[in-house]
Amino acid sequence: MDQINFLKDNIKKSVLTSFKNINNIISITFVGSFETSTDISLISDIDIVVVVNDLSESKFNEIASAAGSINGHDIGLDEYIVKLNMTFGPLKFNDDKTVVFHIMVYDIAGHRKHVLESPFTCLDWEYFPAIYGKNLSEIYPAYGVQLKDLVGSRRGLEAYLDDVKMQVLSYREYDFSTSPYSEKKLTLNIDDRHQKEYAYHILKFLQINLIKILFQENKRYSISEIIKIFSSLNANFKNHSELLLQLHAWKYENKNEPNQIFDKLEYFINDLSVWLKELQLPKVTFFRHARTIMNDGTFLGVRRDPSIIKPVEIEYEESFDKVYTSTLKRTIETGKLLKSKVFIEDPSLNEIDYGLVEGLKIDDINKSFPEIINSWKKNEDPKFPEGECQLDVQVRLLSFINKLFKKDTTAVITHNVVLRTLLGKIYNQPVANWYKFNPRHLEPHNFQIFNEVLIPDFTKNQQTRYKDELVGFQAPIVKYGIFWIPNDELKQYVEFLKENQTKIN
Repeated sequence: MDQINFLKDNIKKSVLTSFKNINNIISITFVGSFETSTDISLISDIDIVVVVNDLSESKFNEIASAAGSINGHDIGLDEYIVKLNMTFGPLKFNDDKTVVFHIMVYDIAGHRKHVLESPFTCLDWEYFPAIYGKNLSEIYPAYGVQLKDLVGSRRGLEAYLDDVKMQVLSYREYDFSTSPYSEKKLTLNIDDRHQKEYAYHILKFLQINLIKILFQENKRYSISEIIKIFSSLNANFKNHSELLLQLHAWKYENKNEPNQIFDKLEYFINDLSVWLKELQLPKVTFFRHARTIMNDGTFLGVRRDPSIIKPVEIEYEESFDKVYTSTLKRTIETGKLLKSKVFIEDPSLNEIDYGLVEGLKIDDINKSFPEIINSWKKNEDPKFPEGECQLDVQVRLLSFINKLFKKDTTAVITHNVVLRTLLGKIYNQPVANWYKFNPRHLEPHNFQIFNEVLIPDFTKNQQTRYKDELVGFQAPIVKYGIFWIPNDELKQYVEFLKENQTKIN
């Protein structure tokens, strides 16, 4: 283990040293099997995500040239040949005595695009801390995965099925002949090595990704755990898990691979697609109440009880078995706009109690309760004087959600802060970031329920908007001064490592 860790440190130091003269680097992150493997033979390639402030053809070539200058001697593997892969996708160029640097370069807008189109890949990347600069989750988060993502994302069922049917492997590379730059999709005819690697990749990650969605947890799973959980979803899935186990044994134990791999893979994808289409999950829709005259920049909590501004209607045709509201007029009146025969008031859904801050504006709070402002600056969750904090609201909301795990189609009419606490949980955000979410009045937030877990079923616009709000993304103009890391800092960091022989992570 000490030897492999020493080798990994050598590789990291070599990469940082080769990149030290490249301006505007925001983040350098080693991801995938390189970080997790305990033996060099188990590393398919060395995946490195590099995020820069501005991406151009010259910047891309500069990074490629720097990475391409690394040789086997530099990293402590004299007998190995170093190859470079600057594409996006599961291409494998490695063989015995070959080390492949798979360098994926993005600017911030490009990383955002990749998160939205390949959320599962980026979720996996977020396991790994940056060896330099910002963690990838800080640049743009990948949380909030949904069942529809499993089908329509770049690494989803539809894309994989197309590849399997044509027996090709899809990948992408930059096209700098367009302005702005674009990505072009390419395909490679599947050879024997790629067929087994690609089949293993598809089987493993589609199963893992489904598990992540159903349990809304970004956890690592062993092969045995994957097989146990996936097989339990449907008795027909047992055969697919057996294929995964056989390919795993081929990849890591040098055992013979199964035959008719792609036929079995196509059967797996089709079987999983049918199961998803037939999956009938209970649904719940959360709404923020209609606007009131007191939605005016003052802190509107539980202590004032205005009516909604009429006339108003909710553009939602579906009828509900039950409609839950808070005990406040603005939610009760909003709930009556929905189609249902059962209306239930529940105090757990009430807006936050702002205590003595109720009715004040932010300038007033700064004058009368500066300690609250100071707490916010420290990323704390202050309890309002004689009132609640946000975590108090989340506790009562989660206790209410336990009532929803039934077969009903349910609507929940609640308030701004209540919804923010729910979104904070969905997007795995610390309480200090919850204020960044801006749920709109009367906007439906759809969820599916599986095994007492709320699975978001948001529109693409909602997903994008909430993630943009978390990082302050403004398209098409990118303003990311907080992510700017002067080049001198990178040089100093590299020199520090050289002088102190300090482990990078």
